[in-house]
Amino acid sequence: MAEIVLAGVGKDYKNGIRALCDCNLTVASGEWLVLVGPSGCGKTTTLRLIAGLEEPTKGTISIGGKSMNHVPPGRRDVAMVFQRPALFPNRDVRGNLAFGLRLQHGFWGSFSREYKVREERALREVASCLRIDHLLERRPGELSGGEQQRVALGRALVRRTAVGLLDEPLGHLDAALRQKLRAELPLLRSRFPATMIIVTHDPAEALALGDRIAVIQEGKVLQVDRPENIRMKPCNGFVAEFFQDPR
Repeated sequence: MAEIVLAGVGKDYKNGIRALCDCNLTVASGEWLVLVGPSGCGKTTTLRLIAGLEEPTKGTISIGGKSMNHVPPGRRDVAMVFQRPALFPNRDVRGNLAFGLRLQHGFWGSFSREYKVREERALREVASCLRIDHLLERRPGELSGGEQQRVALGRALVRRTAVGLLDEPLGHLDAALRQKLRAELPLLRSRFPATMIIVTHDPAEALALGDRIAVIQEGKVLQVDRPENIRMKPCNGFVAEFFQDPR
């Protein structure tokens, strides 16, 4: 686990669009923070900046007390789960889960007997927690949408990184499955501790998952607070209306 600090972070694109404006945000080590707001408000851009997939126009991003501005994604100790599972269709579930681990240890390291034992133990633990241990030999095309998303989540969890970034991980699932996985996500917390930032446009999901919630509108962080305060003490009309009737 590691503290994440965004200090005066901004992101402007070459087409003139300002995706993020002077973002100041601190996520405590081990905290679950939810970024919530309408589509196009800058939530995913914030995740991509933290992951190193994009560079900030200004400001500093720190993880664990170290500036990450010029650190490549692979050296940030960060795992990211995208809205779409983005699994490798030519690999079975076991191969998809193991992919990130093998990148961590390098090509030659993955051939050692000691590594293979550790890998199998890690894969079994994650698969059991996510209840996909019976699917290890199947390909992504043989899985349901919910099963694919569990595999994508497992691929991130198995690496045991200090930081986890979830970009609308339940967004494309049907309502019943979304509610089921929403209830299960917090149960993984004690088994796989990490500082977690979750992006959603769903206020109910934000209230259910976050230790704190950061409400974003048009690239600006409007309010960062505990769920009960977001509901009962909104900072302005936009926040009040956004959380008026979450379902």
